[in-house]
Amino acid sequence: MVITVNSDTNRQEIDKMLLSLKPRKQFRSDMFLGKIKWGEDGLEYQKRIRNE
Repeated sequence: MVITVNSDTNRQEIDKMLLSLKPRKQFRSDMFLGKIKWGEDGLEYQKRIRNE
């Protein structure tokens, strides 16, 4: 969201606008932990890719 502040906007109005902002919904990465099954070990994959 964008708040437009003019030069004639006082501090109290700015504070009201800032308090009216809704917080962003946070991304919960823990929902995806362990969901992808890789066919090989991560370290072995890195070594194989870097040697190409």
